[in-house]
Amino acid sequence: MADTPTSKAGAKPPPRIGHVLRERRRQLDMTLEAVAEATSLTKGFLSDIERDKTSPSVASLVKLCEVLGLPVGDLFNSPESAVVKAEERTPIKFGGTGVSDHLLTPSGSMRLQAIWSEIEPKGTGGEQLYALRAEEEFIIVLSGELALKLEDETFILREGDAMTFDPRRPHTFYNPSETEPTAAIFVMTPRPR
Repeated sequence: MADTPTSKAGAKPPPRIGHVLRERRRQLDMTLEAVAEATSLTKGFLSDIERDKTSPSVASLVKLCEVLGLPVGDLFNSPESAVVKAEERTPIKFGGTGVSDHLLTPSGSMRLQAIWSEIEPKGTGGEQLYALRAEEEFIIVLSGELALKLEDETFILREGDAMTFDPRRPHTFYNPSETEPTAAIFVMTPRPR
């Protein structure tokens, strides 16, 4: 596989999203207690997220953004031009364990969001199923294998395989391999704001 953002010397560190979440919570005049109750997450966990001391699962991040009325894409800054060079991809913390994500589209993109995802062996978006506020999601596996659990069904995608589905249906993903990493591109068409 070609040199990727996480394997390059001097790669940019993942962005800090905690301050964005904290500022949005404050704009809404919500306490940590109120957000904890609305998301079913603990106050301590939310505090750690806001201080960038921990990374939430995809499901937790989506739930948190829904409660705060904040599109997930607004957490990440990216070059605003239509060209995103490989070395300029913005690292994002979309959640999960053993997952490294980079935004391929400008953060202000209204009709499309694409994410380059590298998933370590046994890496996952989280055990808990999550849904996204998007019209459609497309995944293509560039290398390795990706298991996509969509409600009660699991699909195994291998290099070159692609899948399109309704991301409002509960789902998650994981790398089923014990030894091989996975690289995939996730593309979502956001719902109109």
